[in-house]
Amino acid sequence: MSAFVDEAFVGVGQEVGLVIWRIEKLKVVVQDKSTHGEFFSGDSYIVLNTKKAPRSSKLEWDVHFWLGSSTSQDEKGVAAYKTVELDDYLGGAPVQHREVQEHESKLFQSYFKCIKYLEGGVDSGFKKVERDKYETRLLHVKGKRNIRVKQVKCHYTSLNQGDVFVLDAGLQIFVWCGPASSKWEQVKGGEVARSINDEERGGRATVTTIDTKWDSDRKFFQALGSEGQIAAADVGGDDREFERISQEQVKLFRVSDDSGVLEVNEVSGKPLNREHLESEDCFILDSGPSGIYVWVGKKCTKNEKKSAWQNAIDFLSLRGYPEWTPVTSLVEGAETPLFKQYFSSWVNPNAQVGLGTPVKTERVAKYSDEKFDANELHRRTNIKKENLPDDGNGEKRIWRIEDRDMIPVKQDSYGIFYGGDCYIIQYTYMVNNKEHYIVYYWQGTKSTTDEIAASAILAQRLDDHVLHGMATQIRVTQGREPEHFLRMFQGTMVILMGGINNKIIESDSKLYHIRGTNAVNTRAIEVPARAASLNSNDVFVVDSSEGVFFWIGKGASDEEKRVARNLQEILCPDKPATEIYEGTEPTQFWAVLGGQEPYATGKRLEVEENDMPSRLFQCSNASGRFLVEEIVDFSQEDLVEDDVMLLDTFDEIFVWVGKGANEIEKKESLTTAMEYLKTDPAGRSVDTTLIMQVKQGFEPPNFTGHFHAWDPERWSHGKSYEEIKKEHADENVGVTSVQEELSYYNKTYSYEELRQKLPPKGVDATCKEKYLSDEEFEKVFNMTKSEFYKKPKWKQIQMRKKTGLF
Repeated sequence: MSAFVDEAFVGVGQEVGLVIWRIEKLKVVVQDKSTHGEFFSGDSYIVLNTKKAPRSSKLEWDVHFWLGSSTSQDEKGVAAYKTVELDDYLGGAPVQHREVQEHESKLFQSYFKCIKYLEGGVDSGFKKVERDKYETRLLHVKGKRNIRVKQVKCHYTSLNQGDVFVLDAGLQIFVWCGPASSKWEQVKGGEVARSINDEERGGRATVTTIDTKWDSDRKFFQALGSEGQIAAADVGGDDREFERISQEQVKLFRVSDDSGVLEVNEVSGKPLNREHLESEDCFILDSGPSGIYVWVGKKCTKNEKKSAWQNAIDFLSLRGYPEWTPVTSLVEGAETPLFKQYFSSWVNPNAQVGLGTPVKTERVAKYSDEKFDANELHRRTNIKKENLPDDGNGEKRIWRIEDRDMIPVKQDSYGIFYGGDCYIIQYTYMVNNKEHYIVYYWQGTKSTTDEIAASAILAQRLDDHVLHGMATQIRVTQGREPEHFLRMFQGTMVILMGGINNKIIESDSKLYHIRGTNAVNTRAIEVPARAASLNSNDVFVVDSSEGVFFWIGKGASDEEKRVARNLQEILCPDKPATEIYEGTEPTQFWAVLGGQEPYATGKRLEVEENDMPSRLFQCSNASGRFLVEEIVDFSQEDLVEDDVMLLDTFDEIFVWVGKGANEIEKKESLTTAMEYLKTDPAGRSVDTTLIMQVKQGFEPPNFTGHFHAWDPERWSHGKSYEEIKKEHADENVGVTSVQEELSYYNKTYSYEELRQKLPPKGVDATCKEKYLSDEEFEKVFNMTKSEFYKKPKWKQIQMRKKTGLF
């Protein structure tokens, strides 16, 4: 037995059957059997299935960690971490699976007669469910031999003539059979409907099969809540193609640290042979969107075992696969038929064929047209004053997370953190001669999911088993450290690049960016050692073989200069230091940074005390309505890739567009930025203030200069903006004026232009008719725009289809 195993796991896996745990407050809590098959979308779960091997008394295990659609990042990490812990407890024999809500594997689905998704999370699990109140849902039944049932959007546009759908409307259940659906799908649809009635409705529901009036049954479409033209059978896809695995995409990668550094290299594409797998290493089998497999050789190193799973998760992003792509981990000797089928020497005629392609769900809620008032943004958001327990001079004990364990940090290194690691800090202070405790767990921006989960769990254990539940636990992420946390280090906090699992290539020089406004919040962060990292507003320390240089920007504060001198005593005490003021740099200084380059500078950055500090706003319609909210004390971490952000530097206003932002957010943010400028009480206007759109990954220095220690690796692959410009042969790549971008949304286009498969830039493909002139709109639709938009939604869609604008 592992010496480090959760009490909830002790004794499990010895009897055939299913055990399920839910992650509650970062702990695993076993679930009652009566709730098996019920999952809250706001939670994460671990599911252990124990079975006997065929023709043997030996036990076999499958461990699944299930992630709800709205579960937190911490819970995701804990679920993955605890799955590994359970795997270790069972001797490394289980096959591990990663499951995502609504995209579960067939093996996972086989454990339950019906999977039920419940809204909310841990707290909502105690709410009373009212009898005879049900949420209408539409289930898609598809396949030839291996039929799958999947919940889809409850709307007529989800239907197609080639498949079967079950509409669960509480005490009315409909089996809707498309005219081109197969008899197998029709039979399965009936079974699903009866199962829901028997197990969830107590046999009280009425089940109706619709196979003749599939396009006109009034009761069905009323229960569905929408009506319109049903898509043709080919929209649903060919059933054999649906079941076929895309072998063309299969590739095998080796995960090895033979060279001293962990590397992932392609081994072979199809055809694959068993001989390609070697016991000394780990391998990742990439079968395309059908799934990622992690194969762990019996003789591979501990580092390879630990990193192979994380590398597989990283693969999803690298290959551009959806977040819910199946990921399975298995050990040598315990390969599943699904894995073996990709190898010519492992063909199994009884193996299940194919996993299919799940349906992508929508991210944005039903949208409200209510306009956001840009005037609200001129009222500055007050930073809430923290209720500090003391002045930060209490007793500290610090540990770094290594291999799911707490390793003490030497006291002379207190305040030095690595961005690729996680730490736990136990802080002890006195109140009325009695000891009080705070347990901080600090998570670096480049730490692994495993380390993040371990930091949360070990902080809880420190509180439970050492401090007897008397501590206050506080999660801290890099760049968002609270005031009391910073007070513990009194301006001596340093964040270095790298970490236990993040190797950094050693260079001759190191560069530290120092920023802050007072003795508490000023800290140093290591950045790439090149001139493009400099910023006129701050102080930088260069540690090189030529000596130590303090580069003092024109807008640097006295506190930043003081911290720079302290940093030398901590990191490089035996080297002479030279102060260099911006604009007086000798040739030697530029040489140690690899040459002179453009960097962040300008009127605002060259002023020490700026009376109009930069402001950052987040623009999003994820709630169903477009809203703008200010983020105070912002960092690069606050730039959300699925949204649009506004950065106001007073002389310039930037509209930053994340790669995942939708068209509504893009357009409304541009409009809001213009309104924000027009209503500015300070009297700014488009004539006196530049207002620009910037795309994620193409941020110029006058944008990045307003963030402490901008990380070019995050989106720009380590390239400076100058290098990106040269690469694209474009002087303003990724940067355009807001007025120019808005013009695309406000233009009108001809009927023929809008009928093209790819609409013009700025056109919302869901409502192309809006871009017709009033005169041409009446010619096309034989009515005015106001008359058109008074029609029911389903009628509008029919008319769009009829005119070729859908």
